[in-house]
Amino acid sequence: MSKAALRQAQGEQVYVWVKQILVRAEFNTVLGLTGLPIILLVTVLSGCTGIAVGTYGKEEWVRTEFSLAKARNQFSFDKRSGSYSRADIAAYWGEPDAVESFKACEVLIYKDGTSWAGVGAFVVVVPVPLLVPTGSYKNRFYLRDGVAVGLIQEYGEVKRMIGYTCGSNECGANFGENTDTSEEDSRRALGQWCTQSH
Repeated sequence: MSKAALRQAQGEQVYVWVKQILVRAEFNTVLGLTGLPIILLVTVLSGCTGIAVGTYGKEEWVRTEFSLAKARNQFSFDKRSGSYSRADIAAYWGEPDAVESFKACEVLIYKDGTSWAGVGAFVVVVPVPLLVPTGSYKNRFYLRDGVAVGLIQEYGEVKRMIGYTCGSNECGANFGENTDTSEEDSRRALGQWCTQSH
């Protein structure tokens, strides 16, 4: 069967499923269960469901082991034995957007897209974000004597949440606890990587 024929057959099967759901929805309307099958279908297809509000912001991931890909801000799944030199990093990702110093470390900074912060709600299967741009996410390589001793990657993540959600094969209630330890982790790592008596 060709790819086009397979896609058409799959499309026809989805059409049959949707038609069956709509017929059931009409039947359920008589029973007072209007749209329940549609809601359940959307919930299953989205992979996430719940009712919650939360805050969103920047997190940091401290890494001492990483493997770079030959594209800017991309990582490889290959294992690498040994550290990257400044020249290695530039060969993989090009010249950094900025170079700074921190204590005994040279810091190579690569910007990785716009960072966002704000609040949002999650209502059944629909996320409702209220976010504003706050700058750039960065990948920061810390080098001692021209060799990378660590990397801190910034990324966006839900920081606090109140509500009940299901997703990624887990369900649970959240009551606003902050599980973010990334600032403590990065301070501890920088103390280890960049102190003068290293």
